[in-house]
Amino acid sequence: MTLRFALAAALATGSAGASAATLAVGGNGAYATLTEAARDTKAGDTIVLAPGLYEGARFHADGLTIRAAADALPGSVVVGGEAVGGKGLFVISGDDATITGLTFEGARAADGNGAGIRAEGCNLTVTDTRFIGNEMGILANSVDGSVLTVRRSRFTETASRAPDRVGHAVYANGIARLVVTGSTFERGARGHYIKSRALDTRITGNRIDDTNGSASYLIDLPEGGAATIADNLLVKGPRPDNCCTAIAYGFEMQKGGSYANPPGPVRVYGNRFVNRAPGTVTFFANRSAPANTGTLSDNEMIAERGRVVAATGNATVNGKAAPASHFSDAAAFAEMALKPPMSGIFALLGFGLAGIIVGRRKPATQR
Repeated sequence: MTLRFALAAALATGSAGASAATLAVGGNGAYATLTEAARDTKAGDTIVLAPGLYEGARFHADGLTIRAAADALPGSVVVGGEAVGGKGLFVISGDDATITGLTFEGARAADGNGAGIRAEGCNLTVTDTRFIGNEMGILANSVDGSVLTVRRSRFTETASRAPDRVGHAVYANGIARLVVTGSTFERGARGHYIKSRALDTRITGNRIDDTNGSASYLIDLPEGGAATIADNLLVKGPRPDNCCTAIAYGFEMQKGGSYANPPGPVRVYGNRFVNRAPGTVTFFANRSAPANTGTLSDNEMIAERGRVVAATGNATVNGKAAPASHFSDAAAFAEMALKPPMSGIFALLGFGLAGIIVGRRKPATQR
């Protein structure tokens, strides 16, 4: 009987896979609009978009792939207009969706939270996609066990139009994991480039550059949790909405309850941080409660303006305890930690001759 049931399940799975369809939208495709295609999709289908400008849509089916046509040039498949249902250009309630090669532009909503993509289901992967001038780039609802993955994508000019709102390029609410890798963030206003309430946040190999923006934190993990922030280029711009912090960890945990993720390893290593803001800027500020220690190593810091403090709160920096999060102590620590500039590094980075480096690279074994 067990073998019979196994064979039946295998046949059913094969039939489901065979029924998956490809729906062509735009150009010579069978569908003129995304809404028409979304209406006909079933689990496992693929929607392919020809170059053109499209209005947004809501997607319910599980396992959808929505991608640009193979011959579409980067940036030639654009989704714009008003947010669907006051939420986003794409509102995805199905599970296990994949978005590839699209551009989301100008999303806006009455509440100031218009997202390029609003993720309401479990698991979303976004690859090689651009987000330009949206109020939110990707906004993921709280879904237990969900993973949001963003690869090789670009977020620029994220800003809410509502005076009492702020726009974040990537905002993950209460999900299991956020993974952001190989992506670029720039020209944000007032909000944070990456804000994550996930149990586990992994931000690696990205460029987050606020030189021409006025964002607040570069990275905000308000409820703590596990975190890996590694091998990124992080630039605090000269006109930040928040003067003094680059990476904020655990800033809302004092509220208790749902605002506190379980503790997990917090590793911040191999990053290059450039400060272009006046005054003293803390690279990693830890206010977790209960305390969850962050471990910093192999980070390179350059103060083109002002001063840089490696860490405050519960943290170790290259094996040594960081100072308490008292501003005067932090300033004193900065004075002790400042190193002479290394001209070779500045030539490599192209940041000019002026600068101060805080910290030196350590062997990989200390990560």
